[in-house]
Amino acid sequence: MKPFAKAFDRIGTENAFAIGPQIAAIEKQGYDIVRVNIGEPGCNIPQAATKAMVESVKNHETHYTASAGIDSLRQAVADYLSATRKPNYQASDVIMAPGGKPVIGGTMMILVNPKDEVIYPSPGYPIYESMINFVGAKAVPIALKEEKGFKFDINDLKKLVSKKTKLLILNSPSNPTGGVLEEKDMAEIAALAKKYDFYVLSDEIYSRIAFDKRMRIVSYKGNKFRVTESIVNQPGMAERTVILDGFSKTYAMTGLRLGYAATKIKGFQDKFLTFAINFWSNLPVPCMRAAEAALGKDQREAQAEIKGYEQKRDVIVKLLNQIEGIKCHNPMGSFYLFPNVTQACRRLRLKDSEEMRKYLLTYDKKNKRGVAVLARQHFGKKLPGEKDEYIRISIAGTLDSLKEAVKRIKEAVEL
Repeated sequence: MKPFAKAFDRIGTENAFAIGPQIAAIEKQGYDIVRVNIGEPGCNIPQAATKAMVESVKNHETHYTASAGIDSLRQAVADYLSATRKPNYQASDVIMAPGGKPVIGGTMMILVNPKDEVIYPSPGYPIYESMINFVGAKAVPIALKEEKGFKFDINDLKKLVSKKTKLLILNSPSNPTGGVLEEKDMAEIAALAKKYDFYVLSDEIYSRIAFDKRMRIVSYKGNKFRVTESIVNQPGMAERTVILDGFSKTYAMTGLRLGYAATKIKGFQDKFLTFAINFWSNLPVPCMRAAEAALGKDQREAQAEIKGYEQKRDVIVKLLNQIEGIKCHNPMGSFYLFPNVTQACRRLRLKDSEEMRKYLLTYDKKNKRGVAVLARQHFGKKLPGEKDEYIRISIAGTLDSLKEAVKRIKEAVEL
């Protein structure tokens, strides 16, 4: 048989899903595993969204529709963006997608040529690196540093950018670290973008999950809530930025797969529409009706869940910092913690955080108990000179399950 395409070998994966079968296999052996490895909100979608989706099915809205998304949802998203960011977005600036990943892939295919340089955060969402490699560009990681609250150092960015830089990827709040870029950071990034003429892909999927009182407070349909700073708020940056956002994290619609690309880059959406037609034709109308309803006047359910994340963060960070060999930064956003387990690895004579992850999964063989986390290595290759070890913990689940997970980690580490 002839060999498969070589290009596919450049594609990576997302280990939050890839290790799922491993966890399931261990559970089949009788193990009780507390899962804090995946960013799955512990709540259900808003009631208004559920009702809208059911009504859509009852009305037989199950046929083909516009590839860019239904007009009413695109307008609702534009209104939401205009309220939560400074530029005024129009429906024509928005195209719906089946989640956020197609926005990453589509942006790479539209903007980036082979051998162009793309700067991306590390540790970071693994699909960034995967898609950079797939399109044949040069992946240029920039370190997110614990001592800087898991932001990158602007001076590091200044050293990395050049005339070859085509795209900078931002993710604030960050997956996996919870690091948040502030207004002063965005101003310096904007200056570099203009100087070196590069585009920005701004992954803002966690922008509503913002905790710090220094965050901007916006008004949307009578609701007031915090949002993290966006690069598009800087003068001229909406015209060189693609925003990636969606409904999975704020509105617990992970399984409905609804995201969007929003941009004022001239000509980009014409090409992204062609990308959509080629890859998914159109999205299910019932899912889009649910998303439109989620963006309605009543934001209380979403805000209650976000408040819950903040409360869980405060409790779990404190508990983690009481474990010998573990120190945990208090993140300003997202529903992830990224504790430093370097000393714990040394204490247990484990080579790295991946060995720690595997150990935690079946640490109590007598009682068949374990806890599922992700390792630093699941978020991009470790950088030269990077010595510390980290694990990622999702705090999206219930407080009781999170307390049990930390209890087990403590038992495993303090043997």
